[in-house]
Amino acid sequence: MEQSRFKPYAIQEISSQTLIIKVVESKIETIQRLHDRSYNVLLRKGNKFIISRVTSLDEVNTFNLIDELPESRIVPTLAERSGDYEFSKVDNGIVKLIEDSSILLPIIHSRYPLYGTVTATLITKTLETTYGFKGKEKRTWFQGYFRAKNGNYSGQWAFASSVYDERKVRQAIERAEDYASITGNAEINDGNYDVVLSPLVMANLMASVAYSASGYSILTGNSFLSSKKVGEDVGSEKFSLIDNPKNDELNSWEFDDEAVPTRRTVIIDKGKYVSPILNIEVGRALNMETTGNAGWVYPRPWTLEVPQGETSESSLLDGNVILFNNNWYTRFQNRAEGQFSTVGRDAVTLIKNGKPVGVVGRVRIADKLGNIISNVQALSKERYSIAWWDAPLPGIYPFALVSNVRVSKA
Repeated sequence: MEQSRFKPYAIQEISSQTLIIKVVESKIETIQRLHDRSYNVLLRKGNKFIISRVTSLDEVNTFNLIDELPESRIVPTLAERSGDYEFSKVDNGIVKLIEDSSILLPIIHSRYPLYGTVTATLITKTLETTYGFKGKEKRTWFQGYFRAKNGNYSGQWAFASSVYDERKVRQAIERAEDYASITGNAEINDGNYDVVLSPLVMANLMASVAYSASGYSILTGNSFLSSKKVGEDVGSEKFSLIDNPKNDELNSWEFDDEAVPTRRTVIIDKGKYVSPILNIEVGRALNMETTGNAGWVYPRPWTLEVPQGETSESSLLDGNVILFNNNWYTRFQNRAEGQFSTVGRDAVTLIKNGKPVGVVGRVRIADKLGNIISNVQALSKERYSIAWWDAPLPGIYPFALVSNVRVSKA
């Protein structure tokens, strides 16, 4: 590959060892061990560039096509940073689990038929740039989810951790069982309700809020924050959202794809819009500095955090609310307005006077992201680290009481 013809350039290598334990009807269905390696390659010539993901650097010979491309207004830019940098935060318990899954298998059991996965990963990321930066970072991830089925009723919970912790597995199973034990049917009409969103639902929806805070989404008008100014109120004073790769949550990293050190970035602070998330070039377009969130083109969040509230988890359920244990099929009808819908899943429970009345079945939230974060009335003191296939962006979240949410039958 003739890298010297194209300036700047960068090569990112991502390699991983992964153990996947799949559970079907309370039995270990499969145990898989995967070894993956891929490369993300950036080549730039003037205001033209190519980004490609390949499994071998021998596959990049087609990059001569760069001359035939049109010039771009937003062009990936690298930090003029040189030198070697290496960071490792590896948990020996996760490494041992990858080698020997038998240490975990005895605790995966439930009083209800159980479904789900547990995943352990050792991941290494390296970055080399034309300016002489050579960075290498190694991390461990431990995550999973379980769905317990009790006849026509079900419950789910998920967990995420950077260290091996059997308690998180047990607690996820117990949570799923507790939600599955809620039985009986309840009916609701289409309308606006006070709802309690579990950390699973928060993980799903707050990822959309964070991606809406990407400077690229804002520049292109593809975000409900495009019309907002820094310092403007966009949410409830009870609500804050932080991108915090300096924590110990999954997807924490020390440097981004442009070799910029990552940092804690407050996106929304007590309802006020504080900062978009930016890479170098998008930051320049917005007359701001990078926040260390590259993405060569699209700045993206790393790992999210919603700070805890002042109310106990149980107190949020004292009144008349609908508890959303889980959700899926989140779709946007208009990203510029934040208009979305998402379907409730598992124990979507009608609660009256603090008592479960029954499961309301298949209903959806059809509202706007701005309304959701503006109508946060209270957050729980308890928070939970969540990452699973329907909320792949890791984060730590409380339960949230949100008023006046539009709910309809799906």
